[in-house]
Amino acid sequence: MTKSVRDKQIQDFRKINQKEQFVLKVSMYSALILAIFGIAFGIWVKSMAVVFDGFVALVSVGLGALSVLTSRYIYKEDDEIFQYGYGRFEPMVNLFKSLILVFVCIYAFINALHSLLNGGYEVALGGAVVYSVCVFIFCAVLFAYTHFYTKRLGSDLIRVDNAEWRIDCVLYLGALVAFGAIWLFSFWEFEWQKHFAFYIDPALLALLSLMLIFTPLRIAVGNFKDLIMVAPLELDEKVTRIMEDLSVEFGFSDYDTHVAKSGRFYMVEVNILMQKNFQVKSLNEFDLIRERIEKALEIPSYKIWLSVSFTADKKWL
Repeated sequence: MTKSVRDKQIQDFRKINQKEQFVLKVSMYSALILAIFGIAFGIWVKSMAVVFDGFVALVSVGLGALSVLTSRYIYKEDDEIFQYGYGRFEPMVNLFKSLILVFVCIYAFINALHSLLNGGYEVALGGAVVYSVCVFIFCAVLFAYTHFYTKRLGSDLIRVDNAEWRIDCVLYLGALVAFGAIWLFSFWEFEWQKHFAFYIDPALLALLSLMLIFTPLRIAVGNFKDLIMVAPLELDEKVTRIMEDLSVEFGFSDYDTHVAKSGRFYMVEVNILMQKNFQVKSLNEFDLIRERIEKALEIPSYKIWLSVSFTADKKWL
């Protein structure tokens, strides 16, 4: 890879990283606005449920700050303490945040189930409806915003934030549906239908929490695999194909490969067994093989830790 191409890649990733940090900050400050609005509105209408919702949003602010900090350090060069760089922090943060979202869904389901088993509850309309409408619109805008940049930047950090806004959005939409159904039931004169309205909100909450849990659970599993360094199958097969082709071309006796993924970064190690009579004109030949492997992988240089070694002794494979 030429120096100009490498420099362009570095400039591109810096722009992407700056945009990623900006989007994460927008998400974090939006959660702060939501928290302040929830606490203030809850105190005004004297609703502890709305106040609690505001304090839950404060937790999202803390998690958002963690994402911003991770994004800032993720491309920082390795140092004496973190000699393999800071890439491992991304799956750690994403795993932590996605597990929080899983626990939120579980907590919502357990509360809803408890309410269903105890005869449901009467939902007080009025202030709760106004709050739910405002917050739903707010969350929908943030969901659309983070979804757009999740696709454009391919950032797992933004993807977790997007999952969080999706959960909030769907839960508030469910609350509005429940409010609408309860309002309709209030016009009916049959006693059993009015009593049935007690079960609408907890039943809908239980259903939605079960549906929503799969997104953060899938994110958690993916990032857990990154942390324990499970080899990505697609990358492993690609490296094998590359080495098979190079082995035929250069006459390698054997080779051994190791691949892993940590967030957006890839680690590829290739050990090549050379024939004992292999003639090396200069060390540039080895660098040429490294360049061929890097180019064939089609992964930007700033996203890959590539190590290629050559040996004539099989024990070093």
